[in-house]
Amino acid sequence: MKKMNKIVLTGAPSSGKSSALDAIAVLKLEHIVLVPESAVVLLKGGFPAPSHDDNEQIRAFQSSILTVQENLEDICARKNPQASHMILDRAKLDGAAFWPPGIEDYLKNFPVRIDEELKKYDHVLFLELPKKEHFGGVHQSRFHNFEQSLESERRLEKVWGAHPNFTRIAAHQDFDKKIQSIMDTLKKLGAL
Repeated sequence: MKKMNKIVLTGAPSSGKSSALDAIAVLKLEHIVLVPESAVVLLKGGFPAPSHDDNEQIRAFQSSILTVQENLEDICARKNPQASHMILDRAKLDGAAFWPPGIEDYLKNFPVRIDEELKKYDHVLFLELPKKEHFGGVHQSRFHNFEQSLESERRLEKVWGAHPNFTRIAAHQDFDKKIQSIMDTLKKLGAL
């Protein structure tokens, strides 16, 4: 299997990752493999959303996400050996943003190492969270409010910010402009 250029879309809930993947999917480009967000795959499949105040439920959910993420990336690559680019809606490091005890505790309790994860991906697009008045936090499989999303954004920037090819995509009041900014960035990276 040839090496694919891997691009991670990351950001807090409601930052536009899934919408960006949907916009790319419409283009039906054979050289691009799209990897959906593991947490959403689990939640849409019936996995119960963990309670925010129960770390054991969150631990079970995070462990499941890690397994699904690893296997999703592998299967998506194997099913599309001709593809030159893989665009992911989150990756394993994102779990650090959703583990209540914090990043360091996440790295101690789960089989994830920052240095190894940063090396797996060629580019990271960090999508900024919209301002509170433009926050679309009511989503069928979403259970984070604005304050929780803001905290996850801080943590995501901390874990991914060390990546040598980290690009910030600014929030826009007009969501279509943000999607266009993502598409323009992907064009510059040679993905589109």
